[in-house]
Amino acid sequence: MNAKRIDPTYDTAKLLSELDLTDTLLLLDCLREVQFWIKDFNGRYLRVNQTFQLDYSLASMAEANGKTDHDLSPPWIAEAFRADDLLVLRGQRIINRIELISGHDRMLRWYQTNKIPLKNHQGDFVATAGIATLLPDLKGPSFPLPRLAPALEVMQDETKTSVTNSGLAKLVGLSVSAFERQFRLHLHTSPMQFHRKLRLARAAASLIQSQNSIAEIAQRFGFSDQAHLSRQFKDVYGSTPSCWRDKHARSK
Repeated sequence: MNAKRIDPTYDTAKLLSELDLTDTLLLLDCLREVQFWIKDFNGRYLRVNQTFQLDYSLASMAEANGKTDHDLSPPWIAEAFRADDLLVLRGQRIINRIELISGHDRMLRWYQTNKIPLKNHQGDFVATAGIATLLPDLKGPSFPLPRLAPALEVMQDETKTSVTNSGLAKLVGLSVSAFERQFRLHLHTSPMQFHRKLRLARAAASLIQSQNSIAEIAQRFGFSDQAHLSRQFKDVYGSTPSCWRDKHARSK
């Protein structure tokens, strides 16, 4: 079939709207260690690529269709993904954010994430699309933030519940202000906010996976007492630790 000749003054936006992108999406299945997905307004998956399928141990890519993050990920991760979706659906883009994600296998891995809103023909945000690229090992030479890696390693260590900006900055050889700027640039949050959310995610997991008391969990993850954990937990998850435990213990 001969290619159609296009007038050079043709409206490129109109051309894009007329293209059949089915085969283009198939190219995304060739990507290795890069997850791709499209989700609707309610967070239901419409399309994923093969890397996503394999990472989530799905029998086929179609198996993701109609599922939400609560079907595929631990609840403390699903809640964070949904919070991202709601921001993106208001028009905010997440570009090249470095983040630590726990997958369906509960293993923590570093990713570089991009998420964008998708519009319908009326210009309304109706869906989200994203890619998450698995990063090299934190301690390896190819990790994209070698200067920050020692600080990230300390924050990732579950036993390090008490860290400070000054201590982390000294560890990486930067002033406190320079360290905070670099951290915000690449992780889109402050060092202390990142570490707090990481500790809360671990507490959320422990509430479901262990029989430890809430007071014991608070102490383990660096909160001064049960009341302190409860205040911080409700701020992030919209629920008290006890309600969170009851809800997700029933759904296990």
